[in-house]
Amino acid sequence: MTDPRSPIPFSDWPRPLAFALSGGGAYGAVQVGMIRALLERGVVPDLIVGSSVGSLNGALLAARPASAADELTRLWQVMDRRTIFGGSRIGMVRNLVRSGVLCRADRLARLIDDHLGSIAFEDLPIRFAAVVTDALTGEPDLLTAGPVRPALIASTAIPGVFPSVTLDGRTFVDGGVAANVPIRQALTFGARSVLSLDASPVSPPDAIPRRLVGSLLHSVNLMIRNQRAHDVDELARRFRIAIIPSVTPPEIGSFDFSMNGTLLARSYSSTLATLDAWTAAAAD
Repeated sequence: MTDPRSPIPFSDWPRPLAFALSGGGAYGAVQVGMIRALLERGVVPDLIVGSSVGSLNGALLAARPASAADELTRLWQVMDRRTIFGGSRIGMVRNLVRSGVLCRADRLARLIDDHLGSIAFEDLPIRFAAVVTDALTGEPDLLTAGPVRPALIASTAIPGVFPSVTLDGRTFVDGGVAANVPIRQALTFGARSVLSLDASPVSPPDAIPRRLVGSLLHSVNLMIRNQRAHDVDELARRFRIAIIPSVTPPEIGSFDFSMNGTLLARSYSSTLATLDAWTAAAAD
């Protein structure tokens, strides 16, 4: 059985090697620290699969791998609730009454346009897949062709927060609903080994959030935690899989962008330490 804590040297891993980037809203800052550390240590993916916010980070990495760490760092240093959701809380309530969701996706679409323009999957230097959930069946799927922008909007369409997205006659919602940590999807995409960049909190919070959105996301996170544990245990018996440890504390909500810089820096240091420990263990 593969031990995700003590991998053999990456140079010996079966290729293609995939980065599997989890969802998590504001936790996406943690992935940026992971990405910077991995690239600095020469660990470059052959494939990238991202779910929800992981699809945003993953798409930028796939589009410009040489500069992605710097670009993502600049992006996450200024990322906040207004950047993604826009409007006031009163406006969100009005939108909920009017359309059944809290926010429109126009702010998110503008963010994607600013950083990725009209690029298509076929033009990306690194092969990339965005994970989405079929709104009818609840099954995960991969979007891998055509314009990247609508795929990212679909992958981040949190139910109740953003509207669902219809593409080619099918309706999709956030990929994290069905596959928040897309290790299995990375293997489906063609990977023979996977590095999991899971930014989820290291443990559950001490109390259930009282606000509506926080309570909804807490319920989703509980489901995701159980799903992730089952997937890793099963797949690690058959494939080379390693998990980059997350530094996200349980008290930070997935809509709380106030600690972006701190989480990014902590994740970078933690990932470097993990990679150095793995290298030392492999040399023994």
